[in-house]
Amino acid sequence: MTRSIDFEYRVLRGGAFYGLLRAPEGSGRRLRMDDAAEIKTSLSGTFSPVVEDVDGNALQPDWLSDEIQPVMILDGVEHRLGIYMPATVTPTESNGIQELQIEAYDRCWRVRDTYTRSSLYFAAGTNYLDAVEQMLAGCGIALIVKTPTAQVFAEAREDWAVGTSTLTIVNQLLAEISYKPLWFNEAGAAVLEPAAVPTAENIEHTLSDQPEDLTEGAAEIVRMLPQIRRETDIYQAANVFTCVCSNADKSGPLVATAKNTNPQSPLSTMRRGREIVKIVRVNNVADQTALQAYADRLRNESMIGGETIQVTTALQPGFGVADVTAIRYGDLSAVCVEHAWSMDLAPGGAMTHELERVVINLE
Repeated sequence: MTRSIDFEYRVLRGGAFYGLLRAPEGSGRRLRMDDAAEIKTSLSGTFSPVVEDVDGNALQPDWLSDEIQPVMILDGVEHRLGIYMPATVTPTESNGIQELQIEAYDRCWRVRDTYTRSSLYFAAGTNYLDAVEQMLAGCGIALIVKTPTAQVFAEAREDWAVGTSTLTIVNQLLAEISYKPLWFNEAGAAVLEPAAVPTAENIEHTLSDQPEDLTEGAAEIVRMLPQIRRETDIYQAANVFTCVCSNADKSGPLVATAKNTNPQSPLSTMRRGREIVKIVRVNNVADQTALQAYADRLRNESMIGGETIQVTTALQPGFGVADVTAIRYGDLSAVCVEHAWSMDLAPGGAMTHELERVVINLE
């Protein structure tokens, strides 16, 4: 089945549609996600210097405040691909043709580059996500998608020096309750959600080269191209995680330990015949239960690691940050966590994925 793919690049002003940014035909624009980066998604490439309204009249962009929203039009259906703030806009000219080289980042850039200007204080009993939302509001971020939590600060918090990045504070608070670092979705909304447990029950995407999967109507299956790369590196991986939280407001340090004793895991204490311990210092945490959850998450993440898989697929919208993704390729059937992906924003373009395989059943 032949798919119809096209792209638009909308310029937003104050969050509302302002005009269309023209783009030369062919490749030259790329969207990328890297879950190890502070700012998870970015847009880069070559564009025409012309911005027009829907009637084709020229408009004057303000790249200090305007944003870019790429849209994939797949079989006539529009799919938003995020909202990006231009960081560099470089005019170029070659053979009389003027173009713009643009590097843009999602709205997390605004959070990273906002710093505390006075002492920050949260009272004991403050809900963690209420504190995070307060911090985001100070950065002008109002559009938020969140999974609620009942966890609150066990004591008053005044942990951060003046001049600390808001993103540093937000991600510290999210880590304390085992949430993902801050990221922004296809609508430009801040996402506050727990770190996913990568099991077969939590699969968000399936990448496959199996003919029986790629039938007409199986829109949730992404077609893999015939190439794959696999690497394994588990030599130095820890199998015991001890988390220690020492705070002056507590009567003594909180300690939580999680061990990988699963016989299916090549990293486990049973399989390796020894304990490889990693000590993690935690600045603050809600309570002992939250600290144990933190240690358990570190153990689970270590049990995911070991095999990196790189594949190429057809272009497909809907991918986020650290999604749980299944792969079916030849005789390989695996559940993975997606650590990076990139899309060539052009008809006929491809999408590359870098995933880490779940080497055991975490449940």
